[in-house]
Amino acid sequence: MIARPLRFAPLLLLLGCSETLDLISLRFDGPIAAAVLPADAGPWEVPVGFVANSRDGTIVPLDLKMGRHLTDDPSASFLRAAGIPTGDTRILADVAVVAGDAGSVTLWAIDSASGQVLRVPYVLSVDEDGFPEEPAPTATDPVFVDVDGSGDSPTLTDITLRAGYTTTEDWSVGYDGARWWATGSRSGLQSKEPFDGQEYDSNNREVSFLLDGTATAGDRFEFSTDTGVREYTFSGALPTALFAQDGRVYVSVASDSGVVVIYDGVTGEQVGVVDLGAQPLGAGAQPGRMTGAPDGRIFVADAALPLVWELRFDLELDPAAVVVTPISVAAPAVDVAWQGGYDREGQAFDHLFVAPVGALRVDVWDLTAQAWVDPNPATQAVEGVFLGAPVVGLAASVGDVWLPHLTEWGASPRVPTISVATADGFTYMLEASDGCGVYDEVGAYAENTSTDDGSAIYISLDDQGDTSDSLLEYDDGTGFQVVPSTCGGVARSETWTVRYDSGSLSWEVEGSLSGVQANRALDGDRYLSDGGAISFVITSGARPPTDGDTFMFRMNEGLRVFRGLDSTLDGTVDRAWEFPGRPVAYETLSGPTGGGWDPVDRRQFVLLPVTDSDFAAQLALDTGKSELIWE
Repeated sequence: MIARPLRFAPLLLLLGCSETLDLISLRFDGPIAAAVLPADAGPWEVPVGFVANSRDGTIVPLDLKMGRHLTDDPSASFLRAAGIPTGDTRILADVAVVAGDAGSVTLWAIDSASGQVLRVPYVLSVDEDGFPEEPAPTATDPVFVDVDGSGDSPTLTDITLRAGYTTTEDWSVGYDGARWWATGSRSGLQSKEPFDGQEYDSNNREVSFLLDGTATAGDRFEFSTDTGVREYTFSGALPTALFAQDGRVYVSVASDSGVVVIYDGVTGEQVGVVDLGAQPLGAGAQPGRMTGAPDGRIFVADAALPLVWELRFDLELDPAAVVVTPISVAAPAVDVAWQGGYDREGQAFDHLFVAPVGALRVDVWDLTAQAWVDPNPATQAVEGVFLGAPVVGLAASVGDVWLPHLTEWGASPRVPTISVATADGFTYMLEASDGCGVYDEVGAYAENTSTDDGSAIYISLDDQGDTSDSLLEYDDGTGFQVVPSTCGGVARSETWTVRYDSGSLSWEVEGSLSGVQANRALDGDRYLSDGGAISFVITSGARPPTDGDTFMFRMNEGLRVFRGLDSTLDGTVDRAWEFPGRPVAYETLSGPTGGGWDPVDRRQFVLLPVTDSDFAAQLALDTGKSELIWE
């Protein structure tokens, strides 16, 4: 018997037949992770994103330049590509993509339900007409198992498979004495019932067939389908993260001795293993997420030890001989990201960003100086700026990002950045040279509390006793009465109260989030809050302050933060993000790319899977806007 493979054809919708509408399912079901194939790496002329669903085992391809679902048929740009199925019972947790020769594309994914890593061929090659050639699903001939030897001889014929729905698995169609049941080893027990003499479609149209004849309890048909998906297991150990670079796929595996297993990303052949548990300080290692530098260095976060492991594949490609260096960090790390380049002054840097568990911040390790970067010298602690919520994931920009605020020479800086997704649905941007938050066009500023909308910018004294003439002076350099920290994120959005105390002849300073400050303000001296968030100068003339005299103002942190979809670009969020997955950075090219005088316009973006909202969002780093989601 030959199974009939079909490719899903959205063209049916053009016929106006309502019965075909159930062919189209929602594309996202718990999107949890993403990977990006750059435009110059695969068979398409655009960067392509692959978003893994955590609840239905499907990987969804996206056209990241045009902002639509991928079209893989060059003759029909209006048709979206089918999803890439791995089985409805799988719980995908991570995804990676590798491009090979002849335009081939191979996906890798972690299935938490089975504890397996999957290699999923997506494009085998590109034909002479530019059509990507994808694996055609195949099926074995069905075998009838007559359990009781009663001589029953039903038939199962006309097996039909559908690219984009069928995956690699074993099928059983069994009779329990009252009805038939269909079960896929990766699609699970099907709720739809097969009936004698009727064509049967499985729940998600993975398989169709015609069943004829009768059977007795326990009898069953068995057959297998194959789309090239291959499974890798680790003897009871659990894979925790994937990372692809230079044709290799690195798999973090949590086991008695945490290891990183390395595969050829195209062939699936194992290249080697790096045993972190066997390293000095490595007892109990549990490798997690990974990042890499272009020169071949791989950095592995540890989910159990306060370490990040540096694997020096820039020095030695053989995993058995690679140099492994532990980097001590504040706590086991949620995520890591490498970023390098040049800062605003043209100085080169080579930095590793680490999100310690429970710290609500991102720390920056200088790989050249072998020291932590101090973004806020006003405090004794050398650590990243406070973000207010647990970090979900990090992404290093592919290229330099335009910053919104001008330099003193009136120019817009363009520097590498780090995007940080937090559990409250926000995505922040950090300057990669120092770890400070990126300010928006205005930056942090203080507004008067005397009006509901803060329209009265001048912060005046609330005079409580005898008339006083105390003033918050304007700063000559910034023109502000209250000068925020130059490091974005140090000054938080909160209300500050500055109240005079005649007993100490000083002003008590209190922030609604920062609390009462140990430092007290004195007339005529520049005041700096304990954490360096704000500074100001109070001056008094002939009429000194009295008890209870108060300055009160709201600080606006002024950070470039993505909070949700702004489809109208009016600054109002239409749909707020819920719990996000790990962000992935990419760039698109616009304008002339074939040489000439005009530079290539490289635009920087982040692809953000939003798990609880069932969509993926595009964040435009250069503009600070999110105007597009895929559903």
